[in-house]
Amino acid sequence: MEDRLLGAGRLFASHYQMVVCDDPSAALSDDANWTDEKSARGFAGTPTFRMIGTEADPNDHWVELVATRQPPSFDAWQRITCVHFLSRGGKIHVMSVVDHQPVLSAEIEPGDYRIYAAAQNLGIDQLTLGEDGQLTDSEISLRKDIEWYRLFVVPGKPETEGRLIDRPSPLSPGA
Repeated sequence: MEDRLLGAGRLFASHYQMVVCDDPSAALSDDANWTDEKSARGFAGTPTFRMIGTEADPNDHWVELVATRQPPSFDAWQRITCVHFLSRGGKIHVMSVVDHQPVLSAEIEPGDYRIYAAAQNLGIDQLTLGEDGQLTDSEISLRKDIEWYRLFVVPGKPETEGRLIDRPSPLSPGA
């Protein structure tokens, strides 16, 4: 199976997080929310409602959702965070914690998945590049020099969850 694009769009990652869930109206218990330990591993939540951490201050990111059978190449990404995701109803949604409607929604087979949240240019946004204009959706979709994400949806439960790779930003001191 080749990579199949399930959707792409602009996401406002409120509170430095994006949500991957099977039900956008689901409530999250306090014990599933962020702690220092969960922040260190890069995600929080439950298998049906995952929150994945982001970095750039304006929280404005391009996100691509891809169905595939293979994890992403570790050499090709700055950070990869892997989480177990469970779709009970055959849906996957990507949104902000403050959204009422998902930015992306797709149908998938009900069951267990590994979500690999692959990121590039962490912490780099228009402000860090000295820009102050507002990008259109078309413009931000082409900007691979600012923080952006590709979520790889792979069937099966992960053996390991958390940040699998985490390289410094190209703009970080000493990078």
